[in-house]
Amino acid sequence: MRVNKVLVVVLFLTIFLVGTVAVEAGGFGRGHGFRGIMGPGFHGLKTMMQLDLSDSQKSEIMSILEKYDNETATLKESLRETRKNLARVLDTEQVDENQVRSALRQAAPIKEELFVMRVKMVAQLKKVLTPEQLQLLNQGKAHRIEGWKTRSGPVPKDTSN
Repeated sequence: MRVNKVLVVVLFLTIFLVGTVAVEAGGFGRGHGFRGIMGPGFHGLKTMMQLDLSDSQKSEIMSILEKYDNETATLKESLRETRKNLARVLDTEQVDENQVRSALRQAAPIKEELFVMRVKMVAQLKKVLTPEQLQLLNQGKAHRIEGWKTRSGPVPKDTSN
């Protein structure tokens, strides 16, 4: 039973941290979502295992995750509804620009609130970790970001000067 709790904590942290890394790497707002969770980004599990969390850390982390999960549930449902509305607007023969803008404006504050809540959650989670654990976490994040950069190819230089 104890092993199951550890695995659940590790899985939640991995999903959370992969999402955070994706946001910090620039995926927010561009339709990337959590595409990398089961792909290359899942290597965060190895980093989480290396953190060697104490029982009290696991408990604190679980309560933070549960708190934010409960707080975001309603917002996520609202966001799903605004996305359905946008899909309906886009699925018409004659797309009305004003309706598209209106549908996007409805989604924007919800996305903003979810993003801010995620940032607050990350800040709370980082407070639970020791400096050594934070260093390991940052090293794992840097390694994953470097892997993403390698897979996505070189970034074109801006020649508009």
